[in-house]
Amino acid sequence: MRATQFIREYDDLEAEKQGIISAISGLRADNQEDAKLLDRIYKILNTGQIGQNISNAFAVPLEGEPLSDKEKQQVIQDMTQIISQSDNDYKSLQGMISQLEKGGVINLQALDSPLTSFGQVFTHPSAIKVFHALKTYGVGKKQKGPGEYALACLSNKIRLAAGEGDLDFDGIGKVELKSAVSSTGGRIGYGGGSQKAKTQALEKYAERIPTVMATLKANAAGSLGFNKFIPPLVQDLPLNDNESKQLRGAIIKDLITMDLESFAGPVIDAFMRSDDPGAIEEAYLRANFAWYKNRDDFDALMLCSFANEKFAMIKNDNDLIAFTKSGHAQSRAISMIPSQAGAGREQWAQLTLNKSKM
Repeated sequence: MRATQFIREYDDLEAEKQGIISAISGLRADNQEDAKLLDRIYKILNTGQIGQNISNAFAVPLEGEPLSDKEKQQVIQDMTQIISQSDNDYKSLQGMISQLEKGGVINLQALDSPLTSFGQVFTHPSAIKVFHALKTYGVGKKQKGPGEYALACLSNKIRLAAGEGDLDFDGIGKVELKSAVSSTGGRIGYGGGSQKAKTQALEKYAERIPTVMATLKANAAGSLGFNKFIPPLVQDLPLNDNESKQLRGAIIKDLITMDLESFAGPVIDAFMRSDDPGAIEEAYLRANFAWYKNRDDFDALMLCSFANEKFAMIKNDNDLIAFTKSGHAQSRAISMIPSQAGAGREQWAQLTLNKSKM
């Protein structure tokens, strides 16, 4: 008898137990498919005890959470159900539960690294599967994003931040988590100048920047990133002409202060001393990070890619630049002029961990 004949859900667990017990006599533990089924059956027959074990384990990392007792109990119940149904063999699950009871399954020192993998962070193989299973749990509750409840529930050194915010880490402070459930990560900012507002700002200088205006018109339906915006700007306003240089600074000030506000200065300076899109993007990234950190008041920004099973910890602008040059970052996709649909998003750096191996 094959294993697949037994795998189904049971509406009445007690009524099914005797049938399962009588059926398993023909299964062999040395057969991989049968072994998986035996393990599944063991879980079913011990659902009550497994659930209690997980509930007891989660009471430890959840002890310091800023949740009401009722909310805490609901989280424990939800976690119990999700984890007991996760794709883990019973022995492995019990080993992870034992670690949870001692405080968690996360190596915080590894997590507090510029770049690290799930395998380096989670101290038990089952914890990675559980983290995936819990990734969307709590999304939207108290403005929480993917992975936040999961991390807080898997370590007693990580807590949900009180009120609006993300997580509190022992030894680090407030950590803002940007998780990518799919292939692209989040942007570090929102708001700023629309395509219409920035086009109007450029139109004031139309006679002096004909190449820029022609490029803008040709890309009216889309956005203009650094690589599309800077070459025509260089052609119209070369740095070796002082009047052109000063005009360039005035134009960039009009554009960039819509987004970066008082943090725009270093970007304006970069445009007035360089024609290199890479150097200008680096200045923009530093200013973008400073603006975002000032707005959200965090101690560290942590990136998480579920698809690629990696984390990155960014505490300052130097960390951010190092990340972009690490070989593990995708393009930042920053627009000088956003598309109509992307206004308020596209001018902010998008931080995404790519598929590169650790």
